[in-house]
Amino acid sequence: MHDESGTSWGMRGLRKWLGTAPETRDELLKLVQDSRRLLEPDTVAMLEGIFELPATKIREVMTPRTSMISLQEDDELLDILQVLIDSAHSRFPVFSSDHPDTVVGILLAKDLLPFLANRDAKITVHALMRQPIFVPESARSDQVLRMLKNTQTHIAIVIDEYGTTSGLVTLEDILEEIVGEIEDEHDNIDEEANFIVPDTSAQAANTWLVQALTPIEHFNNVLDTDFSDDEVETMGGLLLQEIGLVSDLEGQIIELDAWTFTIVEADARTIHLIRAVRQ
Repeated sequence: MHDESGTSWGMRGLRKWLGTAPETRDELLKLVQDSRRLLEPDTVAMLEGIFELPATKIREVMTPRTSMISLQEDDELLDILQVLIDSAHSRFPVFSSDHPDTVVGILLAKDLLPFLANRDAKITVHALMRQPIFVPESARSDQVLRMLKNTQTHIAIVIDEYGTTSGLVTLEDILEEIVGEIEDEHDNIDEEANFIVPDTSAQAANTWLVQALTPIEHFNNVLDTDFSDDEVETMGGLLLQEIGLVSDLEGQIIELDAWTFTIVEADARTIHLIRAVRQ
């Protein structure tokens, strides 16, 4: 913390600089960057994040569809409880049962609480989901932040130019562009350590169990591979890109380079766990 004299000097210096008002955004940003000797480093970093927000498109901060944990509108609540618990999320996009590319609602986990006491209740997600908010991939992050604030909403569905769901963005995602990574009690600090583990149950050597959310870059670094992450970012996304749309993801086998990938766990639209075998 600065002492009183340092703070006084800093304010005098800042007033002197502001005697000539910046006329462009770049001049204002440079003024902030040049003020490192007057302001705390975290304050400067936050101000820089605010200035960069209008230039950041939502596609750059969203969670891609391949990484979304989603539900279907005809799912029954008792059947999805474990998914909700394991994910530790509080909001879930809900896809149409007739049009699997279309999000029709958002389910808030807190809306389930009144029904948990009655285990015999046959209630579907459709009965409790809320109206979703949609934003285009090209939307500016500052505009979406303002929209979420004005509508008191914490999540928006991101769509591409054809109206197809391409991902989701949360209020936290955008705020992290300003203040940096926000970790809560559910965040796993050592998450990368669990992305790739040796498959001790496999009879063949050179076999690993891989979380579908594993970044391709991390997979390449750990296992000395060279898969491209130009179009997709995760191993699950890489395999979905290879096989396209299939009726049953679980059990699918994909040959890539000198590797054989088997989808061990998946639901109708998302891969969760992969077995990777080096040939």
